[in-house]
Amino acid sequence: MRRLQRPPDFTGARLSTFGAVFLRHGLPGLLLALLCLAHPDLRALLPEVLAGFAADPVRYLGVAALLLVILTGWVTFLDRRVDPGQIGWCLYLLVLSAWEEWLFRLAIPWLMEGGGFEVRSAVVVSNVLFGLMHYFTLRWRWQWCLAACIGGMALSRNFGIHHDLVLVIGIHWVATYLNTPRPPGRRLGSE
Repeated sequence: MRRLQRPPDFTGARLSTFGAVFLRHGLPGLLLALLCLAHPDLRALLPEVLAGFAADPVRYLGVAALLLVILTGWVTFLDRRVDPGQIGWCLYLLVLSAWEEWLFRLAIPWLMEGGGFEVRSAVVVSNVLFGLMHYFTLRWRWQWCLAACIGGMALSRNFGIHHDLVLVIGIHWVATYLNTPRPPGRRLGSE
């Protein structure tokens, strides 16, 4: 995760622990996603965007379990050691991907459309916010935030085509894990 960060902020601190990442990025985003989930009209959209999962949960859960094994196995292979915390990190990134997709692919664009924005404008603004969130909460370099914005646009397109929130959560999860496969403060070969 260190390679994605800007230099330490005015406090001199880097985001080098799981707790710091959770407090700066995970918790605020999760609270915002839950706030959006409190909107009854947004909640009413869930059955439609979760229809694929509801129709065949065994297939979706099977793919998720297979991905968990592959992703954690990949880092175990690279590090040449088993780390039980790696599974926790992978699952954290899954939950993070779920709330980010709910918020940036569905809730924010839907709320903006209700406020009079054209669909494409709402999607672009939502993805710019997605990139900016990573800049401010994780202190990523601007180039990586631009890449997150562009990746978000691809996820929005995928969501627009398939209308399957679980599918885009899965894509986001894999991309996030490949980008940050180890918990904060841990690099290849570190203990």
